[in-house]
Amino acid sequence: MARLLADTVTLAYGRDRVVVDGLSLEIPDKAVTAIIGPNGCGKSTLLRALARLLAPQRGCVVLDGEAIHRLPTREVARRLSLLPQQASAPEAITVEDLVRRGRYPHQSFFQPPSRRDQVAVERALELAGMSELRDVPVDELSGGQRQRAWIAMTLAQETPLLLLDEPTTYLDIAHQQEVLALIRWLNREEGRTVVLVVHDVNHAAQVSECVVAMRGGQVVAQGPPDRVLSPELLERVFEVPCEVVVPPASGPPVCVPRGRALPPGNSAPAGRAALRAERLSSGYSRRPVLRDVTVSLPAGRVTAIVGPNACGKSTLLRTLARLLKPEAGIVFLDERPVWESSHREFARRLALLAQGATVPEGLLVEELVAIGRYPYQRWYRQWSERDQQAVERAMVATGVIDLRWRAVETLSGGQRQRAWLAMALAQETPVLLLDEPTTFLDIAHQVEVLDLVWELSRSEGRTVVVVLHDLNQACRYADELVVMKDGRVVGAGPPSEVVDQELVRDVFGVDSTVIPDPATGRPLVLPGRSLGFELASERLGEAEPRGRAWRGA
Repeated sequence: MARLLADTVTLAYGRDRVVVDGLSLEIPDKAVTAIIGPNGCGKSTLLRALARLLAPQRGCVVLDGEAIHRLPTREVARRLSLLPQQASAPEAITVEDLVRRGRYPHQSFFQPPSRRDQVAVERALELAGMSELRDVPVDELSGGQRQRAWIAMTLAQETPLLLLDEPTTYLDIAHQQEVLALIRWLNREEGRTVVLVVHDVNHAAQVSECVVAMRGGQVVAQGPPDRVLSPELLERVFEVPCEVVVPPASGPPVCVPRGRALPPGNSAPAGRAALRAERLSSGYSRRPVLRDVTVSLPAGRVTAIVGPNACGKSTLLRTLARLLKPEAGIVFLDERPVWESSHREFARRLALLAQGATVPEGLLVEELVAIGRYPYQRWYRQWSERDQQAVERAMVATGVIDLRWRAVETLSGGQRQRAWLAMALAQETPVLLLDEPTTFLDIAHQVEVLDLVWELSRSEGRTVVVVLHDLNQACRYADELVVMKDGRVVGAGPPSEVVDQELVRDVFGVDSTVIPDPATGRPLVLPGRSLGFELASERLGEAEPRGRAWRGA
């Protein structure tokens, strides 16, 4: 019998909202299992139940032959660790102090940290590539750095079973490859059992021995990647067409989801700059991030900002949105310095979907979306029919209309992300800044959101600036790219003029093949080994990665 299994479990939030119904699943021992499926299908809910954070209404989770809820909490935490989807750290806690928390299950109440604890912390920091950031407060890290800090805390727990919910979220393509290399090494060299929830099916194909596909709270397919991951099954699971693209030379095939067809080489007419920055320098607590950045973002176009973790993408967006005051330089919106406008006037012209936003407990989806109408409220003019129509349109456009009466904290990560996007759309501004809008979204909803962004630009003339980690999505949907590295802009222009193999290697440290996308003619990046992957593999003693063939390739 497997060490960890779910026996006909029914999982629900409250009495009425059943998410997983009568599911049975054995997790293969000493193997990597990837769970895929659309938002709201129960992936993270199942992982929480396997980690003893959610008690089943019926059935049970079994760990080492015993019902997991009958085991002491400390004993479970010594055998099994969980990387949650959206963890929050105490304000000002440093990376090292966060990682030390992974040792709590191994310490008694009055026991000071032991030599073994310190060795485990040091090893976890090294494995996650966070040693040099050990003294930095977690709330000053980029999204990708923060994710690796949480991974380090999970590794410090030193458990034989690892449950990882979206471990590559917020990571650039190089760090994604490093994390996947680490997962393989932990499994192969240390014999750890790893279960990971992923939205990128290419990662599932690359790293796992077993893939579990879920839909509607049920397992619809389970088995080796080359048997489960076919374009036909993915279309049935995610309800979006998928195409397998085979590199012309070497390397594994890549699955590319397809949205509504865009004209090949499609580009909006060039025009004036809606938003521009001149010689901008900005940062946090005397820690400079942006250095002498000059950038022009054209009106009525989709501009994607890309670059490795901690290069300044989110900092640039926050500075453009007046959330950070620059140390030097100036930002113009419609040729007017942004700091000359009142807060309310500025909020009517520019909206920001920020990274990692939080909401008060109990706030409903419709209430969250309605906050987007705040700039239009006055003491003498309260809620109007126009406000309600804007909220309805935003909820319909983002597919959360059926979730309007749900509390935001009860949503899946992808559902929550779409609710935040609906709030930004309800603001009805001519300029829209989106920081990682596809985070936590399944491949179908990623396509839907980016299709919507593109259509807003074309049909309503909105200026959209979006930070993306997926280079292929950026190339497919953006009229203009802004490429950043080390706090500076190192490239800008149409994707076909900017993206090539040399740029991908110089900026991201990844060897790749860049070919024309068969559907659009725009650049399609097929990543190979990253330089960080090579270093991680050398450090970890990683053997050659297992090759996976897509069915239909």
